[in-house]
Amino acid sequence: MIKNITNWLLFFVMVFFISCSSDDDITETPNLPEGDYTNGFFVLNEGGFTYSNASVSFISEEGTVYNSIFSTENNRELGDVAQSMNFNENLAFIVVNNSNTIEVVNRYTFKYVTTIEEQILNPRHIIFEDNLAYVTNWGDPADTSDDYIAIINLETYEVTQVIDVPEGPEKMVKANGKIYVAHKGGWGYGNSISVINISTQTLEGNIEVNDVPTNLVVEDNFLYVLCSGKESWTGEETKAGIFKINLATQTVEQELEFLEGVHPNFLVKNNNDLHYIIDKDIYQINLSDFSLPAEPLFSTEEQNIAVLYAFNIHNNVIYIADAKDYTSNGKILTYSIEGELLQNYSVQLIPNGFYFNN
Repeated sequence: MIKNITNWLLFFVMVFFISCSSDDDITETPNLPEGDYTNGFFVLNEGGFTYSNASVSFISEEGTVYNSIFSTENNRELGDVAQSMNFNENLAFIVVNNSNTIEVVNRYTFKYVTTIEEQILNPRHIIFEDNLAYVTNWGDPADTSDDYIAIINLETYEVTQVIDVPEGPEKMVKANGKIYVAHKGGWGYGNSISVINISTQTLEGNIEVNDVPTNLVVEDNFLYVLCSGKESWTGEETKAGIFKINLATQTVEQELEFLEGVHPNFLVKNNNDLHYIIDKDIYQINLSDFSLPAEPLFSTEEQNIAVLYAFNIHNNVIYIADAKDYTSNGKILTYSIEGELLQNYSVQLIPNGFYFNN
C-alpha cells in the first residue's frame, strides 16, 4: 500500500514538473502586422487641384513600386489634393485638403476604415496624443479669422472641440504637454508659432518668428523653426532664418539669418544634424555648433530635378521628390547621407511626402 502511494506521489510530481517546465519554455510569438504594405514606405501624391486624382504609392523594401493603392484596395478614388498623412497605431490618416475629408485606412492593408468630414474645412496636417487627433484647418481661405484646430475623438471619429488660432495653421510638433503650430499663412503669410496646452485644450501663447515658418523640429527641449521668408515675387521680400526656441521659457534663444534673396525650404533632423534645402542643394547644421554652413553637403543638380517638392531622411537615407511640371507623373530619388545617388522611382502626380512603415 505504501509502495502504491509512493508511486502515485512520484507520478503527480513528474506531471507537475513537466507542466511547469512546458509553461516556462513557451515563447509567445508577437502579433506581427500583416498586409501587403508592411515593409517599405508610402509616397503621398497630391494630384491636381480640383481634379480629384490624389493617390498613394507604396515602395517596398525590395524596390517595387505599387501606385494607386488606395483606389486599388477600396475601389474608389482618394479625393482632391492629398495634403499629408500620419500614423496612429495600426491606422493611417490621410488628410485630403480640397475634399475636406480625412480618410482612415489600415496602414498595413490600406483597407478603408472610415471618413471624417464633419467640422473639417481645408484640413492641412494631423498629429495624435492619447486618444485624440489634432488637425489644422484653414477654414475659408478668404477669411483670415476662421482658422482652427479640430480635436477628434479617435473612438467615435467625431470632432469634440475646435480651438481658434491665427491664420494659416500648418505643421505641428508635440513637446512637454504642448502642441506647437507653425503659421505659414493661408492665402497670406504668417510669422508665428501657436502654443496649445494639451491638458486644457486651449491656445496658451504665441511665439513670433520670421515670415513663412515651414518646418518644426524638437530636440533636447529646444524647438527649431525654419522660416523661408517672403520671396521676391511677393513684392515685399523678407529674410529667411532658423530659430532656436527654448521650450522651458518659450523664448527665442538664437537665430540664424540667411542672406537677402536666399529662401531655404524643409527642415529635417538626422542623428545630431539638421538638414535643409536651398534650390537643389542640401545643407547640414550640426546641433552642437548651430551655425550656417558655408557650403552645401551635396547638390542634386546632376539629376536634373525640375521641382524639388518633398524632402526627408530615414535610416540615413535621403528621400527627394521631383514634381516635374505638375502635370506629369513625379519621381522619387534616394541618396546616401554623403550624396551618392541610390535609387530612382516613378510614382504619380505631384509627390509631396514620405511616410515610413518599417
